[in-house]
Formats: sequence, structure tokens, C-alpha cells
Amino acid sequence: MTLSDGCDGGSDVRDEGMSTWRISRSIIVWLVAASCGCSGSGGQSQRPLRETPKTTATAQSPGLEECREAAGAIDVVHHDIRLTIHRAPSSLHGEGTIHVRARRPTPIVVLDIRALRIASVRSNSQPLGIRVADGHLCMKLPSPLPALAEAPIEAAWDVEGHDTLHVAEDQVWAGYDASAWMPTLRDASQRATLTVRIDAPPEWKVTASGHASPSAQALGGRASSTFELKRSSPPFLYAFAAGHFDEAELDVDGVRLRAWGPPGEDLRGALATTASTLRFFQKTIGVPLPADEYRQVFVRDNAAQEAAGFSLLGAKALADLRRTPREDWIFSHELAHQWFGWLVPCVDFRDFWLNEGFATFMVAAAKERRWGRDEYDREVALWRKRSAKVHEDGHDAPISLAPPGLPRRSIDDSELQARGVTYARGALVLHKLRTELGDEVFWRAIHRYVEQRADHGATTEDLRAAFDDASGRDMRPFFATWVYTNAPDL
Repeated sequence: MTLSDGCDGGSDVRDEGMSTWRISRSIIVWLVAASCGCSGSGGQSQRPLRETPKTTATAQSPGLEECREAAGAIDVVHHDIRLTIHRAPSSLHGEGTIHVRARRPTPIVVLDIRALRIASVRSNSQPLGIRVADGHLCMKLPSPLPALAEAPIEAAWDVEGHDTLHVAEDQVWAGYDASAWMPTLRDASQRATLTVRIDAPPEWKVTASGHASPSAQALGGRASSTFELKRSSPPFLYAFAAGHFDEAELDVDGVRLRAWGPPGEDLRGALATTASTLRFFQKTIGVPLPADEYRQVFVRDNAAQEAAGFSLLGAKALADLRRTPREDWIFSHELAHQWFGWLVPCVDFRDFWLNEGFATFMVAAAKERRWGRDEYDREVALWRKRSAKVHEDGHDAPISLAPPGLPRRSIDDSELQARGVTYARGALVLHKLRTELGDEVFWRAIHRYVEQRADHGATTEDLRAAFDDASGRDMRPFFATWVYTNAPDL
């Protein structure tokens, strides 16, 4: 994930202050409170509920203490939802079923709802007592849910204003924070499947995470498009877009590349850039793209957001590419996340660098292959500049927050290190490994890592083990020095 905002030397649109996630000031305020959840790998990190002026409760509402105790008690396993886009005025309505599974016996289910106005909540058609507070929906089930048992949460909601959801007269899109447009869990350790039906004006193009089914007629003259994501994925990889777009397509070695963007833009030029990088990534990583189709949607505003099977990109990226063809970094970065983020997601935010450090490094690798070693070295210089800024600002931190041998507690994104650590130093560690071990061993290790951890969460220790195997060396001293401690001199 990146943002295009500002320029460096007139040629690089990446800014020192690019956002790690598309988090607004209001979300950051929401996140700063202490977390409450389960310890151990995959444990949820949820902010305790508290009474606020926006607290809503029904007659049979669970109490605040009950809601606090239930935080982290369930996982989401599947979302089956319908989104209806209305025009004049523009708005978004949702309804559907969220299937949850209990980690431990619980009478209460707590989901995240960042920007939703709840209209109704049921389970197996029985109305539930609810409490809405601090962006959470807390529900009391008709009877306690035993450990490992599943329950359907049937809800209807309207999406209120939020900067994760972008609504305009001719397009609607959203990515990253799925709880801004449907009930879910924001925790990065969550893995769930998704079926989403989107009812939109019939002249609009629609896409979302998952495989598309043929569109059908919906009520009110709208067209209904259905997308099914069968690979269990973190909800921060759920996204959708609908609007007036031109479209171009290109088949590349059995992969269908599609680009949508504003009328008149050079979408085929964008596809040619992506095609070249796709071929390089598949050959070098040694593992195919995890889908038979990859979509790029160029939208209004700044956007650089990976999703399962596609990316949301700001339309400005097309102008940047046309003006300076070597400024193709955003295409490579978001494409790399299809492997490092979707196929192999980090277990939780403690190893977030495995998503962003890899995507940042793969930009340099792609530039080297396409434009020469000077472009690779330029990227390395940018990483070092950003790493130095972190040190100057007093924000040094280990690249991984999960040292081996210590208990692992899932954290939320408010506890992440500075971007210069997860992005820049993460990439610098990979650069150092490549330099010390050589290309043959380095890429063999990356292949093993991706192949072994495909469709599983990955930790830094998983990556270290892949380098042990590929190199025949004990890489623990390297990782102890450069990954698990502060390393401003990378």
C-alpha cells in the first residue's frame, strides 16, 4: 500500500510522509486506546468499548462489561453481503449475513462497524439485542455459542460518511477498511471468504474482490454483479469499485489483465507496463499469480491500495507514467502484493514488513530488470534516505516485532513502526540478503518462502527458515542483528 503525494527531485512522486495505510486522522484517534483481546498467534486486538454520545442500545442490549469481555471471542469465516448503490443523492445500503465461529464459549458477538448505521440485526431470523459504541457492534445471541460453533449474523445497514468510502456522481469505491462498508473484523490475523453482490446503475462497470459471475437484472433498473472470493483472505484486502470507466484488456501467459480508468486515458500503455512486470515476477518468484485475472482500477483522488485480485490506483498514475515511463513503481508495488500480502499474508501486524518490505523491494528488482542497475541503486538510496529520517526523528524500532521465543500478541495498526522501518528498512534487509548471498541463493530462498507459505500466514521466522534451507547456513545471527533489533545502519 502506498500513496502518491508530493515529489522528490521532480521525478519521484513518492513522499517521505506517504501513508502506511489509508488512515484518516479520525481513525487514528479511534485506534490510540489500549487494545483488548487474546494473546497468542492470531489473537485479536480490539479496542475496549466505552460509552460515547453515539452509543446506541436496544431494550435487551448487552452491557458494556459483557461486550468488553467478549472482545476476541469469535472469528469471521464468511461474508455474504449485498451492496446497493443509490444516486441522487449518492448513498450506499448494505445487507447480508456474516458467519462467525466462536473461539471460546460466548453469548456475545462483537464486530467492527467503522461508518455504518445499523438498521436491523438478527441471527437465525431472531432479533438480537445490540449495543453500538465506538465503531463496534455488540450483539447478544439467543443462547450462548459453544467453542468452535458457528452462527449467522443477519444485518442491514447504511454507510455513513467516511473517507474509506469514496462516493461521487459517477463512481463509488472503497478499499482497506472493510468495516467502513460492512460488518467484519479489522484484525490483520483474520482470514475469511467473501460473496458480494453489488447493485449499480446498468451503465456502470463494477468490480470487487473475487471471481465475477455474469451480471443480472436487479430491482429499480439496476444491474447486479456478483463476486466470490473463495481464498480465505484478510478483510483489509476486500475492496470494490463501480462507475463510468473505459476498459482495456490484455492476455499475458494465460493471465487476463484488465484496466479501467477515466475516458480517454492510455489504459493499454498501463497494461503493457504491468504485463512486463508480471512476467518478471512470475519467473523470478517462481510461483504463478494467485488468480487467472488481475485488474487495475484508476479512480479519482489519491489511491494506491492492493486488494484480492486487483488494485485501486489514482488516475494520476497514468499521467505520471505517460510523462516519465520509468516512474512505474506504483504498478510494481501493488502487483507485488498479490504474492506478498494476498497469497502469503503476514500472520499479523507484528510482521507487517513481510507485506510492505517485500513490495518495496520488488519495485527495485523490477526497475533493475527493465531499466538497468542504476534504477535499482536509486531505489536503495531512497530507502536509506527514509531510514535515516526515521533515525533522525527518534523512531527507530526493530523491523519485526515478533522476536522468536517470546509470547506473540496480535497488535493493531496504531502500534506499527514508522513507514521508514516497515517499508524502507524491510526492503534494505532484503537488499542486504541479496548482496551477501548472491542472486541464485536469494531468489531460491524467496521461491521456497512463497511456495511453502502460500495460503498460510507467514512470520519472519518462516522467511529465516527459507534462507537457512536455500543457503545451507544458519541465518539466525543475521536476523538477530538486522531484523529483531534496531538497525539504523542498514
